[in-house]
Amino acid sequence: MKKVQNIILILCLVSISAQAQVFTEMTDFAPAVSASGSANLATIDDIWSIWANPAGLSRLSTASVAVSFFKPYSQSFTQYQSAGIAYPLNSKLGSFALGYSGSQTTYGGLALSDERALSLSHSFYLQKDITSTLAIGYSLNLYYLDYGKSAGVSGDGSDGMELGSAYSWGLNLGLQASLHERVWLGLFVRNLNNPALGSAISAEPLPKTIIAGLGYEPYEGLTTNLVISQKIGDFPLQIRGGLEYGVTDWLKLRAGASNNPSRLACGFGITQWHFLFDYAFLSHPALPETHQFSIGYQFKARMP
Repeated sequence: MKKVQNIILILCLVSISAQAQVFTEMTDFAPAVSASGSANLATIDDIWSIWANPAGLSRLSTASVAVSFFKPYSQSFTQYQSAGIAYPLNSKLGSFALGYSGSQTTYGGLALSDERALSLSHSFYLQKDITSTLAIGYSLNLYYLDYGKSAGVSGDGSDGMELGSAYSWGLNLGLQASLHERVWLGLFVRNLNNPALGSAISAEPLPKTIIAGLGYEPYEGLTTNLVISQKIGDFPLQIRGGLEYGVTDWLKLRAGASNNPSRLACGFGITQWHFLFDYAFLSHPALPETHQFSIGYQFKARMP
């Protein structure tokens, strides 16, 4: 009976993934972002900007590396991981970053799907003075999708046929603006070039999403954010909100919420000896909770 329940749950998760086309639509990709409701589009300033809003890379002051790993909905048969390295050159050339993200779904030791993306990001300031800033950023993404095997005669995939794989590339574009570094505005367009996986009749378009965000820092240490996200097509509007509070120089607390689906999130971030450790807890109205972890390192050298 438990095996049947597991199979049904796998089919449900695969169905959810199919509706989202590929994992690149995932907004909860790292705890530093998802713990505050994945709403910090307008104020993000770290390595996770590669996926949230590449314009945020312009605010990097030190080179950074980070990795994140979690099992969505606490299920043993699926996992998601991401890793990145970012390096700020100078105020004119901006910052560059390289990121990898991927998810796999397996059952009984057999791969049902394998999705990966390699991202090259660049960000720089269009304008920066004592009162305001305006930065632009973009990411070039190489997508790869492997469909795994069919069930085959045995029904367990061991003698199934290879269903093939596909490649594509996408362009993400982001803007980030501030006034007195207290009020922040952000805009992010995912898959601006309308990419598709496959060819001819079998081509499947990847999701194109437009996200607008507002951030406000009433005083140093507290950041609040609100995001409106719309995936192009017959999809509901999603609203996300969250906050981050720096309790001390080394501890940050985060919380957030979103609709469609209705989710609550919370977590924390610790910075010590240039190491960064982040954790996030995410609820779901129907599926089990998700626990996310990441670790990173900030180098001492600062951007000239």
